[in-house]
Amino acid sequence: MTTFDTLVEQIWGPKVIKQPTGETAAGETRRKLLDVIAQSAFNNLRAYSNCCRSTLWAVQTHLRLPDAGTIQACSSLAGGIAGTGETCGGVIGGLMAIGLALGSDGYHHVERDLQAKAAATAFVASFTEILGSTRCYGVQESLIGWICDDASKTQAWHDANGPIGCAAACGLAARLAAELILQQMDPAQ
Repeated sequence: MTTFDTLVEQIWGPKVIKQPTGETAAGETRRKLLDVIAQSAFNNLRAYSNCCRSTLWAVQTHLRLPDAGTIQACSSLAGGIAGTGETCGGVIGGLMAIGLALGSDGYHHVERDLQAKAAATAFVASFTEILGSTRCYGVQESLIGWICDDASKTQAWHDANGPIGCAAACGLAARLAAELILQQMDPAQ
């Protein structure tokens, strides 16, 4: 199974019917919420074409995080920071969601900022473990085997399911960020 197939399965779920796992109602509810967040990020990117915004919006909407201009602030971060291929917009969106949920609103809550940094570090490590990179071009290469770094490759990129692969990466980023946020908000789960 390719990395792309694995990511799509994580977003859409396996094609086989799962046997009951015996998980608690709260655990099942959390898993379903994470599924909805991942699917929302996937759909957002397919509809709106901004990986950072798609990821952040999914987490922000479903976890009911405040929006103080964060969606607007994401507008220039797609395509690996303004289309440069640097840090994946899905990663930036996930990090923004973690900071929004767990970080402080000033310099006087060091413990909250340390909690947010620990969650962000875990997020980056998990994303990197699955896709091999946090760079936009590295993620593209992991998903389809090459990068779309100029307009002449756009049709080939679409033919190779590049947009769907990036949507799956956004879904993964949203799921990972939301899971870490939920763990910090309710460690008993």
